[in-house]
Amino acid sequence: MTRRLLTASAAAALVLGLAACGDDTGGTITDPPSTIATGASDDGGASDGGGTGASDGGGSTGGVSDDGGSTEAAPDIPAPDPADYPGMDEETDEGAEQAFKYYVDVTIWGFQTGNTETLERSTSDDCEGCQEIIGDIEAHKSAGRYWSSVETEQLRLETIDFDGYNTAVNYGLSVSAHTEPNLETGKSTQRNETLYSFAGGLNWVSDHWELADVSVESDES
Repeated sequence: MTRRLLTASAAAALVLGLAACGDDTGGTITDPPSTIATGASDDGGASDGGGTGASDGGGSTGGVSDDGGSTEAAPDIPAPDPADYPGMDEETDEGAEQAFKYYVDVTIWGFQTGNTETLERSTSDDCEGCQEIIGDIEAHKSAGRYWSSVETEQLRLETIDFDGYNTAVNYGLSVSAHTEPNLETGKSTQRNETLYSFAGGLNWVSDHWELADVSVESDES
């Protein structure tokens, strides 16, 4: 079972803090990877292309539209560039933060393109949450159906003390409204703008940071 980096009650309080203050904190609990919407940005602004793109009109209200279960072309979005995450290959707190941001960007890029190669290289085989996310992305690829583009805004990024890993990172962000395919119903779901609090437990392995645990909480009902 994936380890919780915070208790459920603490994580819920931290998400509410994000909603109330905009830049107050990050926090996490385990959540089914199929519901995860992720992204990252530099310096608290909109993402500069590290795995995300401009919203394609997802709208601000929820709802479901029936698209007949047809396949969709993966958005033409370039892979996140490691050069945009300075220090991610350094054994420092700042390096761990950048490595985790990179992981989050690569995750959303994966849901939009079906690519999991970078995630597989940067995560531990023992990270159950990581492997479930990879499995979800592969399911989207098999179905030929992907997320629409999104914009993200960083609200919080910091290392935290947590036993069991070399370091842990909290990352709070907002994800713009976008469309996600529901592979079970064959319909597309419109997602509202959502606040997310991610956390990752990381270990330094040889010459890079490896993600050993990941968990998430959102303000979406």
